[in-house]
Amino acid sequence: MNKDDRKLGMDRNITRRDFLNGASVAVTGSLLSTPWVAALGEATNQSAQMAPGYYPPTRDGMRGSHPGSFEIAHLIRDGKHWGDPVDSVDTGEIYDLIVVGGGLSGLSAAYFYRRESGPDTRILIVDNHDDFGGHAKRNEFHYKGHMLVDLGGTEYIEAPDRYPKHARALIEGLGIDVSQAKEVFDHDLYPSLGLRGGVFFDKETFGKDRLVAGREGLVPGDRQTAYVTLPAELENGVGDKSAVADFLEKTPLSERARAEILELFCGDKDYLAGKSTAEKIVELESISYIEFLSGAVDASRETIDFFRMWRASYMGNGTDLAPAIDAMRYGLPGAKGLGLVETLRTTGYQPHSYKDDFHFPDGNASIARLLVRSLIPGVAPGNSMNDIISAKFDYSKLDQPDSRVKLRLNSTAVHVRHVNDRTVEMTYVEGDQARRVRAKHCVMACYHSIVPHICPELPEGQKYALANTIRMPLVSINVLVDNWKAFQRLGIFAAYCPGSYCSDIRLTYPLRFGDYASARSPEEPMTVHMYRIPLPGGDTTVREQFWRGRYELLSTTFETFERQVRDQLGRLLKDGGFNAARDIKAITVNRWPHGYAVGYDTETETMNYSSGEWPDEKKLWLTGRRRHGRIAFANTDAGAMAMTEEAIEQAHRATQELLHEG
Repeated sequence: MNKDDRKLGMDRNITRRDFLNGASVAVTGSLLSTPWVAALGEATNQSAQMAPGYYPPTRDGMRGSHPGSFEIAHLIRDGKHWGDPVDSVDTGEIYDLIVVGGGLSGLSAAYFYRRESGPDTRILIVDNHDDFGGHAKRNEFHYKGHMLVDLGGTEYIEAPDRYPKHARALIEGLGIDVSQAKEVFDHDLYPSLGLRGGVFFDKETFGKDRLVAGREGLVPGDRQTAYVTLPAELENGVGDKSAVADFLEKTPLSERARAEILELFCGDKDYLAGKSTAEKIVELESISYIEFLSGAVDASRETIDFFRMWRASYMGNGTDLAPAIDAMRYGLPGAKGLGLVETLRTTGYQPHSYKDDFHFPDGNASIARLLVRSLIPGVAPGNSMNDIISAKFDYSKLDQPDSRVKLRLNSTAVHVRHVNDRTVEMTYVEGDQARRVRAKHCVMACYHSIVPHICPELPEGQKYALANTIRMPLVSINVLVDNWKAFQRLGIFAAYCPGSYCSDIRLTYPLRFGDYASARSPEEPMTVHMYRIPLPGGDTTVREQFWRGRYELLSTTFETFERQVRDQLGRLLKDGGFNAARDIKAITVNRWPHGYAVGYDTETETMNYSSGEWPDEKKLWLTGRRRHGRIAFANTDAGAMAMTEEAIEQAHRATQELLHEG
């Protein structure tokens, strides 16, 4: 180890659980010999989740699609089959419903099915991960007598007043009172400490390392979509000229770049002069925001680099893939000169007050926990949304013989078929053993692209539609720090980092639930949240970018993530007295090679966030989600929209198709 690594703290005793790394992992022979099985304490006669002390939320290192969760799926993708009963053991179990996928959609499907069919309904949920919730992942740390939790994926209940009928009913049925959004979220804490958003310019991209904090006293506007990392003067796409100019003067940007950015935010230049409003919208729908900058604006490389990852953590990709019209709706500048500010406010995506968004400390992992506690009451104590944060779950209770609902982790579905017109059979692999179970109905709430390999009896057209599902890859990282005094000294709670390894960092949301509260004083331990969007950019298709991003995630070791995180935080917070070797106590990397669901048009090779205006013939997911006999399809892939409410709505649709088939 060289001296630079030691300076970063790479020699410190920080848990590394990525005993298997990367896409080069090969699964052959007995699965029992693989390291992840041994590490989970699994034996041939006992599932991993039954082992004493089994509690996945406290695992740090590589999480999300962790080693052991995806390898069997990749074997299926590459041609391994479990269709012959000789290859598996019949458990003799018979259920009313089998759910493949224990994420929010799969858990919601079980909830809806049981609510309509009655408490005696027998349900089995299987999931390939070592924890339930899917992207609604909980990261939990224990340090200096504190329990700190943060989100590893799905963030919050956005605009709950707009939630569709069935999603709203489920949220209310779980006892989540979204009217308390402002009470549980202390929006005044960070401003009261003089903290605001900032921008970190890295020397590799902009010539020198420099952190520029926003103007003190300015607070985020009330109509933003999230608790933003950006300086308040840059947040809305239309800024106050004096404030924007003052901010830009402090940056290492060239005079040309500063002038271009100021004009974009505050000027009246019409970059599409001569076109009508309708024509402008059509053009902005057909190009990315980067194409708008490079073409219509003729912007410099510095300006393009400055905006490349703007709101990337919210959109899930850089602005080279974001349609220009959507990027402007989400707060990127340019609409003022185009004369589209009012038009964008009243069409398409509608901004709302971010203070109405409902946040749990662990993101929507608390929704998953509430669902599991509702389905399997003995798994955890408590009865409210306030006690769910501190409730300790007993994972051994998830799969008890006498339970009407069972949740079986570390179990990958490998084959689903109709035995006859009344029964579905599902084969899954757990450890080194393939097992078969049967049920009246099955909901496939897993990633749709793998379904044709699991369920080969589907019609060819449906298999084609499912196979062409794509998802944006992303990384959500939590860093436990001894204190956050460096943030206070620098006057920031968050920063946008356009050229750095992670594009966004922020202190955890300041939340209070029952007996749980996030840190109030900079002297207390805190989690720092960081996002990386691993897309290579360049002149290539959306599918190719997503494929390269997935490959990068699966081939990047935890050690590489750790080094990059330590280096970025050390440089960003250096002038605040932060020492990466001393102050970083744990790192959890939640990698999601298959992250946000999006709409994808195979003919034009373009994506769309909501696809609401696409004609039905372009919406392959409508074909992909068609009920096939006693098998129905849920998940956000079924709606091509990466939102919690979509996961829930698709679960309701799928269960209704099964319960009221014909």
